[in-house]
Amino acid sequence: MAPSVEALPTPSHSPPLDHPLKHSQRSHGVNSKNEITFDAKPYPFSFSPQACALVIIDMQRDFLLTNGFGHIQAGDAGVDAVQKTIQPTVDVLQAFRACGLPVIHTREGHRADLRNCPTTKLVRQARTPGSRHNLVIGDQGPMGRLLTKGEHGHDIIDELQPLPGELVVDKPGKGSFFCTNLHQQLVDRGITHLIVCGVTVECCVSTTVREANDRGFDACVLSDCTDGFVPDFKTSSLNMVCFSDGLFGFVGSSTSLRSALVEYRTILPPPPQWNGSLDIAHLQQAYSSGLSPSSVVKQVLGRIREVEADHPHIWISRADEREVFNRASFLDHHSDRNLPLFGIPFAVKDNIDVAGLPTTAACPAFSYTPTENAAVVENLLNAGAICIGKTNMDQFATGLVGVRSPYGIPHSRYSKEHVSGGSSSGSALSVALDLVTFSLGTDTAGSGRVPAAFNNIVGLKPTKFTVPSGGVVPACKNLDCVSFFAKSVQDARAAWLIAKDFDGSDSFTQPSLRQLPPPTNRSLLQPDSTYTFSLLPPDLIQQHLSPEYILPYEKVRSATAALSNATQVPFDFTPILKAASLLYKGAYLAERSGAFHPFFTQPENAPSLVPAVKSILDAGLKVPATEALDDLHLATDLTRQVYRQFDKCDVLVVPTAPRHPTIKELEVEPVKGNLALGVFASAVNVLDLCAVAVPAGWTGIGEGKLPFGVTLIATAGREGVLLEVARRLEGLL
Repeated sequence: MAPSVEALPTPSHSPPLDHPLKHSQRSHGVNSKNEITFDAKPYPFSFSPQACALVIIDMQRDFLLTNGFGHIQAGDAGVDAVQKTIQPTVDVLQAFRACGLPVIHTREGHRADLRNCPTTKLVRQARTPGSRHNLVIGDQGPMGRLLTKGEHGHDIIDELQPLPGELVVDKPGKGSFFCTNLHQQLVDRGITHLIVCGVTVECCVSTTVREANDRGFDACVLSDCTDGFVPDFKTSSLNMVCFSDGLFGFVGSSTSLRSALVEYRTILPPPPQWNGSLDIAHLQQAYSSGLSPSSVVKQVLGRIREVEADHPHIWISRADEREVFNRASFLDHHSDRNLPLFGIPFAVKDNIDVAGLPTTAACPAFSYTPTENAAVVENLLNAGAICIGKTNMDQFATGLVGVRSPYGIPHSRYSKEHVSGGSSSGSALSVALDLVTFSLGTDTAGSGRVPAAFNNIVGLKPTKFTVPSGGVVPACKNLDCVSFFAKSVQDARAAWLIAKDFDGSDSFTQPSLRQLPPPTNRSLLQPDSTYTFSLLPPDLIQQHLSPEYILPYEKVRSATAALSNATQVPFDFTPILKAASLLYKGAYLAERSGAFHPFFTQPENAPSLVPAVKSILDAGLKVPATEALDDLHLATDLTRQVYRQFDKCDVLVVPTAPRHPTIKELEVEPVKGNLALGVFASAVNVLDLCAVAVPAGWTGIGEGKLPFGVTLIATAGREGVLLEVARRLEGLL
């Protein structure tokens, strides 16, 4: 009989469980911090529901069923032991799903050519003198080639098959982190705690828990949801996990956890009747209670008609209403409501392909109608989202202002006199006016953040080359990235997580295994983690911010002082400002011109070109090669300087824009006014940083007030930390 957690001996040199610290933590159910707590060793395990994932390790046919790899290794007795973990794991999985908590599955296996299988692993048994094992990894077994991806035996057993939206991590090794993107996937989702089930306890489970511990995650293994092929190993393996006050983690039982989850569900408020809100959580609750996607589409289209008189220039083209309703009806009758973006309406900037809708990049003569979706759009549609249409933008994504479009000039959600921001003007407004849940933009110099600030919404600019760019009209291919607008950090994160699925056909998109900074414990924030941030120094505030922006930024400074466990550190902004100045000159200007050459030089296309855009593209043709190379070398040097400073600083908090200009001001000074808006935004693209813009208060009073926003900036691949700090700051602002 498998030992229960209560049967595990407490090491004699560990403090007893009634130690004052541990006694204060002993509880069961949901505590005052809304954390779920259940009995475990060395003391009760607590986690925030939003920051915990169930990780089910290698519950594959090859390890659990007769004639699989495990059966060949361990015989009937070994398989009998691991099969006893199936039902408890099913029970925990169902409990997590019922609570709407994240679930992750892993599968161990190798490519068909075995090139990702180390020789030592492949031949260890075959070369053992007198070995009884005639079959090794890759050999043909009763369920296909052993531990080989794509074979029947490699897949997860029927009882535990993943649902849409549940992450599946294919791993080539014993640990779940080695040569996988699991670390990045966890921190991107804000996960800090892991509940671990699976097989085998002595091998893949123990290895994964140790890896997780080194990377800063808290992990608890459920003793009745894991076992191995050698009976004596289970107790030893689990004792080692919780040895010395949880040297590697915790050990609990599924019974205790499920009891705590039941209590958690009882305190959750019942799903409210749908009130028209388009945020993802409300829509998911409403859909689970029977709301039809067609009802949501009806409201969205009605809302678009309501605001059209005041905001006539949001859209360049919209999907045919019959097709939108057909999509909603299809989802309602033929799709799984567990799809992560089931029935969620979204909009797409008109430099991103949507099959059947024209792509203009805000230039009529440039227009074409694609037959395929951009990869990022395809990812969202596959997740159940509904595309409403294509939004207005600064022509060729050249501008931060939103006034450079032949399809009309959109204005801010809050003022007809003030610019909407660009180049993703329509995408920002579609969210700000509650026409869609989220929208896609692009960000080459701040276009995914400045419009967010001017319309009081969130704008996420991910690490470049991590979101597929296939089917996106390039502006400056070395800097471009798809960006995300939403009303909240949570919704921006949700859309980004789905959209960024790797596209191997796009030469610029890189998998999350690209060479980012090492995945250390600094890449996630535990509830009690300390971290550092930096703000603009007083001289830069006075030099760059308009008078009406100084007070709200000082209020942000006060709010950051209330962040728990956060410490302000100095930061030299000199390389930031130098990098921003490179965006519309030299190398990057030449690359922008190259993207649309010879189109913009051809006389027949001249009537479709916005004069300010045409002058910028013309200037790019005159950049000497030596100047372009000098700029690229300088950008590399500045990047190194900034990253060196980020070794001591986790997050920068800067104004998204220095001021909010009027449309008339941009008519008088179209170039300088545009450049000024990028003083704190454009460097993010040049220096390979990630950023998120969030609302941060207001300027003025009464009807004349306008939104103010700040941007949080971190190094490449640190979206997880960035979004967690943004979420915390969001609550203070």
